[in-house]
This record gives sequence, structure tokens and C-alpha cells, in this order.
Amino acid sequence: MTLGRHGCVLAVAAALAAPALAIELPVLDFNAIVRAEGLSPDCALTFDDGPASHTAELLDVLAAKSAKATFFVVGVNIRRFPHLVRRMIADGHEVENHSYDHPDMLHLSEAERRREILDTQALLESLGAKPHFFRPPYGAYDVALIDEARRDGLTVVLWSHDSEDWRYHTIATIEGRIVPPATHGAHGVFLFHDLQPDTVTIMPAIIDELRAKGCRFVTVLEWVEDSRAAARAAPAVRIKATTPKGWLTVDPSPN
Repeated sequence: MTLGRHGCVLAVAAALAAPALAIELPVLDFNAIVRAEGLSPDCALTFDDGPASHTAELLDVLAAKSAKATFFVVGVNIRRFPHLVRRMIADGHEVENHSYDHPDMLHLSEAERRREILDTQALLESLGAKPHFFRPPYGAYDVALIDEARRDGLTVVLWSHDSEDWRYHTIATIEGRIVPPATHGAHGVFLFHDLQPDTVTIMPAIIDELRAKGCRFVTVLEWVEDSRAAARAAPAVRIKATTPKGWLTVDPSPN
């Protein structure tokens, strides 16, 4: 069964109220999660496909702005720039698994999928990282990949705001896709790519604008944990969501 980018939405509050990261429902699709009331108002900046030649400059920007981020890195680039992964960790950022060489996982055999995940895990762990999440390249996944990631101790995770900076190579377009015009609704999980020089150039302005709209910059793991805490404290709100097995309605109240 192929789910793809939009085919599977996490049963939001049930997962967030779970006591551990071994989430029973399938995927952290933040595009759906941020619509739930009472969850984290924070912002998680995420950067895919690195490390790359522009990553050191990006790390300088994040340090200057006192903003934490999450890097979904690929194995081939970890081998090229291990010192940048070490710096990410030393600077307090989160480093997560984005496969070994960025294939469409749906076109791989089970053995090939395992190598993509486990080879990258081994590299990250050798550098001191402790990944919690797997972000599939292109956002493409199916039930088998969800199960595979779980067996390796990872949860499949997506995003809520996509800059599409790989498609749009102008600063104005990237900024316009990420920073909402209103003074509210700026929270969520933001997808960028640190391979893109324009992304690094515009990042100080994006951080400033999101911060002005109330963003507190956290890692993805912190965003999830903060949202779980908020869900536990919130009044019961019934949310309809999808899973690979069909529709269900969940109640976030722990009582």
C-alpha cells in the first residue's frame, strides 16, 4: 500500500499524548498536526539533504540568531563533511536521518531500504548523534517503510511549511512561501535545504520575521514533546484523522 506525501495523516492528539516516541500511529505529518488547537506555538526550522558547502555559513547564522534547528542529513554528505555534523551537535542542533543517498524509497527493495536507513544511522551514531526520526526523501513512504523505520527506532516525520527552495531560487519567493502575511499562524515545522545558497542568504530575515510573529525556535523533538505536554493539559477535543487502516476519531484528553 503506497501512501506518499499526503496519503497518511497522523491521528494527531493520540500520538502526541503517547508517553514515548514509539508512536503507535504512523507518521508525524505536521501539515495536519499544526491545525489542531492547543498544540505547540513554537517553530522548528528543518534543513534537508546536507551537510553541504553552505552549511557552515548557515550554522553561523543560527548561532548569531540564537536559533536551534533540525538537520535531516544524508549519508554521502556526512562522509564528505563529518566536521559539520559534529558542529551541529556541538551547537545544540538536532541531527536526524534522511537516508544514505536520497533515493525514492518506494522504488527500493526491503534490503536496499534497510541499507539506506542503517548505514546512515551508523554514520550518525559514530559522530555522536542520537536520531529519533526518519524523513523519507521526497516525502514518499508506505506502510512497509513506516514499519522499517520503527524497527530501527525511528519515527517517520514530514513538515508543515515547505519553502520549495529547491524549485524557487529567488529570495522573495522563498520568503513569501514561509512567512505568513498575518500576525498569527506562524508556528509549525518549516522545510528548507541547506544546499541552496539563497536559503542561507534569506535565513536571517526569515528568523527575524518569524520571531516577530511569536516563534520560539526549537528542534523537532522539542516541538513534539512540547505539543504532547500541551495536548495533555488541553480540554478534550475530538479530532478526525486518517491512518493507513482508515478513518478514526481520537480524544486527546488523558482523563
